[in-house]
Amino acid sequence: MTALMVRIRQEHRSIAEEVTQLFRETHEFLSATTAHRQEQAKQQAQQLHQFHQNLEQTTHEFLTETTTQRVAQAEAQANFLHKFHQNLEQTTQEFLAETAKNRTEQAKAQSQYLQQFRKDLFASIFGTF
Repeated sequence: MTALMVRIRQEHRSIAEEVTQLFRETHEFLSATTAHRQEQAKQQAQQLHQFHQNLEQTTHEFLTETTTQRVAQAEAQANFLHKFHQNLEQTTQEFLAETAKNRTEQAKAQSQYLQQFRKDLFASIFGTF
């Protein structure tokens, strides 16, 4: 029976040593895995931070460039519209001046025609004096 007790104790120690060894290996594995995952998380955080900074920089550059382009387009359009307005005013003034001149000439011609018609009418009715 003593031999059996010794053998049971040896098996118990062997099992305890295996459990202890398994515990150490599990602890080492978990520690290594945790360290590896923390390193991965740290790298990912750095990459995300860099991505965020790049995105902000790119967005800022895009918005700055877009604003500059739109301001330039607005200025060009304003210049075009200003020139168009000036040309329209000049053309309108020229048209109105020409129209007024033509109407004045027409009115003079019509007045002369009516005066001549009146003279001719009086001459035909009353005879020439």
